[in-house]
Amino acid sequence: MLRNAVYLLVILVLVWILYRMVFIDVKTEAVLRAKVNYGEDVKAICQEEGVPYQYIMALIILESSGRKPAGSRFEPAVYDKLKKVRSGEMIKYSTVTTSQIRRTSEAELKQLATSWGPLQLMGYHCYELGVPIDALHSNNSALRVGIRWCKQTYGRYLKDGDFANAFHFHNTGRPMPFFGVTTTYDPQYVFKGVRYMESF
Repeated sequence: MLRNAVYLLVILVLVWILYRMVFIDVKTEAVLRAKVNYGEDVKAICQEEGVPYQYIMALIILESSGRKPAGSRFEPAVYDKLKKVRSGEMIKYSTVTTSQIRRTSEAELKQLATSWGPLQLMGYHCYELGVPIDALHSNNSALRVGIRWCKQTYGRYLKDGDFANAFHFHNTGRPMPFFGVTTTYDPQYVFKGVRYMESF
């Protein structure tokens, strides 16, 4: 009986050590990649915009693992909703209205339904920002435009240091639910974001 308990304890300790090693290695790699690829630019833009550097760097890790180029992700569910807005079946989706996208082609609609850049901003946010969609995926402007969108959309949370609500809003378009149960695609998204901030 004692021998079984010792074996179980040893296995649990080994699993915990392995988990910690993997988590720390992955975290360290992403942090280093984000610093090398975006650190200086983020620092300069955040100083200009009055946005917390640590928050944006953590967001870059969450959204694109610090990779450059960041890549893109097509969202079929968003595309279906935008198609309905374009045809008039839906009045609007998020901030996008029928009048804005009535004449868009299929290719343009797909771009609007894709997330772009290091902050993985949805293409349709170009309307709110008043920029062409290319600005969201150009290496020269995606970072600046993304940071501006964060400030414009949920800057009040950043100003107050309410980073849990800021991360949640970035991922879902809504603040944290009243009872604190997140609705992010990754249930640990907010927790990870706050933890990543500690690395900067």
